[in-house]
Amino acid sequence: MFGLVAMKNLRILAEEVAKIYNEKRAPEANLEIINVDETSSSVLVRITGSFCRTCGVDDWIVDYQYELKEKGIDAKLEDYYIDYEKEEAIAKFVVLGTKEND
Repeated sequence: MFGLVAMKNLRILAEEVAKIYNEKRAPEANLEIINVDETSSSVLVRITGSFCRTCGVDDWIVDYQYELKEKGIDAKLEDYYIDYEKEEAIAKFVVLGTKEND
């Protein structure tokens, strides 16, 4: 069953998942939390790394959504932008709820 994310915990959860993400993917991809918006239940992230056009940068973005799901957070990727010259991507995820652990 999905319930609303307690906003006071959203930043903590987002940062925990970022740490897991980075442990698995660094140094190729590094993710940092830019902002957690309590009003819209959204998380804005920056991903940096050694980008190339065929290395699956899109996958690096979606991987954060998968890591959120592993921690019981239902989120959708709302928007993203990749800047290959700066070797960074900015992505916005909207949190829909959390899965209660049975």
